[in-house]
Amino acid sequence: MLVRASVRVEEGSNPKIAISQLTPLEEAQPKLPRSIRIRVPLETATEATVDALHTICHERKGEAKVLFDVERGGDFMVVMEADGYNICPDRNFIARVEELCGRGSVRIID
Repeated sequence: MLVRASVRVEEGSNPKIAISQLTPLEEAQPKLPRSIRIRVPLETATEATVDALHTICHERKGEAKVLFDVERGGDFMVVMEADGYNICPDRNFIARVEELCGRGSVRIID
């Protein structure tokens, strides 16, 4: 069950939990971002990194737009919006991309 609740604290008594909504997990729909940015550092990226990103994006197709920030630290950054790279940016997708490009390389825009 997905439980929406709040905690009520009243002076002189123990905190109380007030449940406002119960939803079976089968019916719960997580709210996913509509667009994200992936930072690709040129210092550490290889051809294998780019191939792996391509594979992940095609395995996790969805509605969210993805922008790639290709950068070389202290020198330049290019923002790319690749056609046909709409993805499903769930936790699994983000974890896999961060394994490739480093922790914090995925940023949620909207």
